[in-house]
Amino acid sequence: ATASANMQKQKGSYLDGYFNYTLDYDLRDQKFETTDGYRSVFSQNIPLVSENYSLVNKYDYKRYLGWWNDNVATFGLYGATVNSLTGKNVKLSERLFIPNNKLRGFENGKVGPRDGKDYVGGNYVMSLNLSTSLPQVLPNSQTTDFSLFYDAANVWGVCLLYTSPSP
Repeated sequence: ATASANMQKQKGSYLDGYFNYTLDYDLRDQKFETTDGYRSVFSQNIPLVSENYSLVNKYDYKRYLGWWNDNVATFGLYGATVNSLTGKNVKLSERLFIPNNKLRGFENGKVGPRDGKDYVGGNYVMSLNLSTSLPQVLPNSQTTDFSLFYDAANVWGVCLLYTSPSP
């Protein structure tokens, strides 16, 4: 009852079926506490049965570089798109949001385009992440880790005019 008029238009039942696949190229030196290498992951959701046939593409790249006295710097780039193959607008439930691990310090799903008070996601997402570990801050403490990070992200490309499926 408190949802915006555009969100209420999408009320109903939907049947969607997708074929999902992921290509993962992993050249890290180790999976836990990585100190060198990179990982490149592409995934795609291809609609098989759907109301508007939304195609989702995602790419995630992360580079690790060991430097000066056991510090590890990381560089991450993430991008995702969702578009309808039939030219219709993408349903709210299929829109994209920034993943928690790509933009620290914000509540999940509370970044990007809004319709009234409701966050509605977007058709495009991009994030950039830079970080480094700082093990020399408290060298005698084995239970304390310090890191320095910079995250930047954006969600955009939304059309709020959506026509609901025919009854």
